[in-house]
Amino acid sequence: MMYTKLYESLSKARYDDNPWEHHTFGQALTEAQVDEIRSAVIPRKGILHDGTRSGYKEGVEKQNHQLREYITNDNRSKYPEMVNLIRELQSKPIREMIAKMVGNKDNFKGSYVRLEILHDTKGFWLKPHVDIPEKLISSLIYVNQTGENINLGTDFYSEDLDLVKTVPFWHNYGYVFTGPKKWHGMEEGKQIQVERRGIQLNYVTFKTDWKVKDE
Repeated sequence: MMYTKLYESLSKARYDDNPWEHHTFGQALTEAQVDEIRSAVIPRKGILHDGTRSGYKEGVEKQNHQLREYITNDNRSKYPEMVNLIRELQSKPIREMIAKMVGNKDNFKGSYVRLEILHDTKGFWLKPHVDIPEKLISSLIYVNQTGENINLGTDFYSEDLDLVKTVPFWHNYGYVFTGPKKWHGMEEGKQIQVERRGIQLNYVTFKTDWKVKDE
């Protein structure tokens, strides 16, 4: 395998156990991938900032997904660079590296990749939550080319929901973790000046268009 930028980045990831086990890494995305994330146009109507990314309100489930776009076979032609990134995540070398980091003994065998472009707007916040068990990893890579405050990164909480740390919102910087009881979110009241962009990467147990490769 040709060592990609993502592979090199993950190989240098830093381990931390405060407030719980996770890894951080930098410079994982190519310039072309960053450009594609920045230029993504995600249609939106009225955004409901309610502490969720979906925007729930009574009687209307998932009122808006306008803060994100999943990469699928239907829109893959719009996002060739994201598809290339998905191909890397499907590959055995990348899977084995991430699996070793988070302690997945099966190397995510039989799972699927899910990638979504995030475009958070002014007023966005995310209440503390734990991820669904179907997510085998949780990972974000930030794109910050608009001079946003580094406090816009993901907040990590203790089990008592005390804010312990914020992963800085540095450009082309990310984190990965797995497991239950790992409370995270983004505190209400933080100020987005222009936009909060990035991507979320998951290996999941439910079906997507991107099954991992076992070879």
